[in-house]
Amino acid sequence: MQGCTIYVALFPCNECTKLIIQSGIKKVLYLSDKYHNTPSMSASRRMLTMAGVEYKKHVPEKQHISITFLPDGPDVGIC
Repeated sequence: MQGCTIYVALFPCNECTKLIIQSGIKKVLYLSDKYHNTPSMSASRRMLTMAGVEYKKHVPEKQHISITFLPDGPDVGIC
């Protein structure tokens, strides 16, 4: 995991941050930081900064993703 980027839904708590740092991840991209003002998140930001791990809010280009599991066409059977 050395030097990798991790994409997460929520900003990591202090316990997850410890694992991120230990794994060698160098960048955290998160969608939401709704617990920003909690002590756990303050500790996370301090640890990430001290470890040289960049963290940034991810702003997706698209708001929706559509996945089709069944292919189109009359010759496709459903099991």
